[in-house]
Amino acid sequence: LAPYALPPYSCKLCLLHALHRVSCARANQDWRRNRPICALARANQPAAAQAAFTPSTELHQGLRRRALAMSDTLTTRLPAIVAVGYNRPDALLRLLTSLAAGEYPAGVPLVISLDHSGNEAPGIVADAFAWPHGPKRIIRHQSNLGLREHILSCGDLTREYGTIVLFEDDIVASPHHYAYVLQAIERYGDDERVAGFGLYGYRINEFNNVDFEPVDDGSDVYFLQVAASWGQAWTAAQWQLFRGWYAKHGSEPIVVADHVPRQLEAWQSNSWKRFYIKYLTATGRTFLFPRTALSTNTARSGTNTKREVSIYQTVLDQRARVWRMPPLEGSRARYDVFYEPDPAILHGLCPGLAGMDFDVDLYGTKPPEALTRPYLLSSRPARGTPQFGLLFGAPPVASILQGTPGEFFTCARRELFGPMTTARRMRLIRATQIGRPLNNLMFQMLKPLQTSLLIRKGRRAVGMTHG
Repeated sequence: LAPYALPPYSCKLCLLHALHRVSCARANQDWRRNRPICALARANQPAAAQAAFTPSTELHQGLRRRALAMSDTLTTRLPAIVAVGYNRPDALLRLLTSLAAGEYPAGVPLVISLDHSGNEAPGIVADAFAWPHGPKRIIRHQSNLGLREHILSCGDLTREYGTIVLFEDDIVASPHHYAYVLQAIERYGDDERVAGFGLYGYRINEFNNVDFEPVDDGSDVYFLQVAASWGQAWTAAQWQLFRGWYAKHGSEPIVVADHVPRQLEAWQSNSWKRFYIKYLTATGRTFLFPRTALSTNTARSGTNTKREVSIYQTVLDQRARVWRMPPLEGSRARYDVFYEPDPAILHGLCPGLAGMDFDVDLYGTKPPEALTRPYLLSSRPARGTPQFGLLFGAPPVASILQGTPGEFFTCARRELFGPMTTARRMRLIRATQIGRPLNNLMFQMLKPLQTSLLIRKGRRAVGMTHG
């Protein structure tokens, strides 16, 4: 029964927990929805849990004998660690070393997937690396898949392993990432609205480079409609839903009419992530993220980044914990693809906004296609009420939540708003990024120009190809 012995139970409770799962499987029931034993075990009441476990005589007699034989039919397999490599042996070794230092139950499998690059060094690193936590498997692709197809093939490993925890070779992992994944699966594994579990903790908006700080609601996690690519986990069910959507829409172009940021148009065609982001917005799903990062980008140049970019590096969580994970509807830290808060949260926390049907565009960056409701809450210049001032040294949503007096943010009908101006954008950045170096501010100001240039370059390349 070792494959079912998940922490933090003692040996006796592990056995009891495992027997409960097996009995549910035999009865064609979902153990997550029928967990009297699990609840009692968590309360450290083994006697009460034993009393609650009353299988039929026939089941009880054959249970222990058949438990291991049934392992392939259960959904309690330990998630596999998948390390993705290409042509950077030093980066792969750094990733593998950080993974080996993690804390795991016994028997966690490691899969090292190597895309064909003509460089033998990553394969040598993979062969020589000792994985002390379970079986090791190396997949060597005989032809070059490219980044998008390689990640898609790794996602398909969920068919074999049930859940995978994936790291590209420019990532370093916290020792405590695996416990987070196990708790996330148990908490959200049955919720189809959650399409994956990110391990990276965003401190910056990936699309406009401004700082990002989720609202503190007392939990250890938040929800963001952006796919994680710097350390992430998928269950088989989550991946199958995406694969079904991708089979129908994977050949379609990605444009702002899809209610996604313009930056996705500038991303290279070998990006799998932009399709997963489009999938999230198209289906109304979201990703789970930790407030303290369990993985970080090492800023190495690679397939889609030609130079080192240190702004995406973050501090790793070094503390073991029981993660506080609220239900999706109970979280006050839910954000859309533009890193803007869910209007429903503001409805509940700001009495002056109750009853108003509005989109949120506090940074003033959403394209018109993404604004569909009659009202708008935005930093763009406007006439109307209610209005809020600009709170210095805090994220824009803090100005709304605290009811800051002033006239910088407005909630009014959409037609009353003018376009966002450069001066207003600069004022917003300076207020919310207080104390940051001047080069960071300029980097944030120039992001829209960089995006426009990349989109034009891409369109010219397409024109030349079809010309």
